[in-house]
Amino acid sequence: MALQPPDMKAVQRVLIIKMSALGDIVHALPVAAALGDAYPHLEISWFVEAPLAPLLTGNPYLKEVITLPKYRGRDLRRIDCLRDVGRHLRAVRRRGFDLTLDLQGLTKSATVAYASGAKLKFGYHWLREMARIVEKPIPPRTESIHIVDQYLDVARFLGAPVEKPSFPFHIPEEDRKVVEGLLSAEGIDPNMPFAALNPASARAIKQWGTAHYAELSDALYRRYGLPSVLVTADMAVANEVMEAAKRPPVSLAGRTTLKQLACVLERSAVHVCGDTGSGHLAAALGRPVVSIIGPTDPERVCPFGQRANAISRREHCGAGCDWRHCEFAHPRCLDAISVDEVADKVGSLLPVNVLRGV
Repeated sequence: MALQPPDMKAVQRVLIIKMSALGDIVHALPVAAALGDAYPHLEISWFVEAPLAPLLTGNPYLKEVITLPKYRGRDLRRIDCLRDVGRHLRAVRRRGFDLTLDLQGLTKSATVAYASGAKLKFGYHWLREMARIVEKPIPPRTESIHIVDQYLDVARFLGAPVEKPSFPFHIPEEDRKVVEGLLSAEGIDPNMPFAALNPASARAIKQWGTAHYAELSDALYRRYGLPSVLVTADMAVANEVMEAAKRPPVSLAGRTTLKQLACVLERSAVHVCGDTGSGHLAAALGRPVVSIIGPTDPERVCPFGQRANAISRREHCGAGCDWRHCEFAHPRCLDAISVDEVADKVGSLLPVNVLRGV
């Protein structure tokens, strides 16, 4: 029997559960927007790990952002940690949610859904671990390939029409002023275009390499007079790029909050990165993104709406390669992508008045 949607007129309090990571939370933002637009009576809350809560603060579709400290698996062996988690879960239950939407699909998110006491517990189609027992999976449409569309199939199932995904994101004015000060101190005036580069990724298998980013930074300045700004939080990776570049880029590595990172990306002429969260945030803010994608499927994971700007050479992968494992010392799919190719793509996205010597 096909899964039947609930009567949304009888639902008032909704809890979206998407606890991590940066890019995944950005992917899920349109779900709250679609439901809020379709059902203005809903009180929508979002459960997230505390370090990523700034991605959601100021969101006009959310009544509340509920946070949980980020715990590692071994932390949960400690009594004090278990008590803290229990306290947070009891607070969720007291809110009296009618419906939970698990967009994480793991035991940790299903635990929150179960603890909420909501009668209606749904998840997006890829439920794993305990989530398969606690929640009902909402099947995706065959045409939904990108993860944003797969998440939005949850909103569509609940009767929310989706014409164009909306990515609500609030940047406070004080953070804009901080970023302007940081950039100005490094010689980047308010009207000066620049490329924001993120050479890092959570997994080494997704990293193009610091030497490539150093060469790219030099090439962008040599070709277009375009300075580069490093935005990664990985100080070690940033330092390697700085040391390898002939003309070191500006480094804001480790110097910005999440809101300030968003402001830097919004100010940039183009963002260049691998398969990592900053690319999805930049795309959500309407900036062009050149994504250098290794063994993962670009159709599903590229910055939303920017497949044409994603560079992928998966044909160089081995039979045993996937997003977690590579058969080679360094991913051949990434080694096959040249600096000139990336620089060409960047140049194709720059406004004519930015280009120099082209």
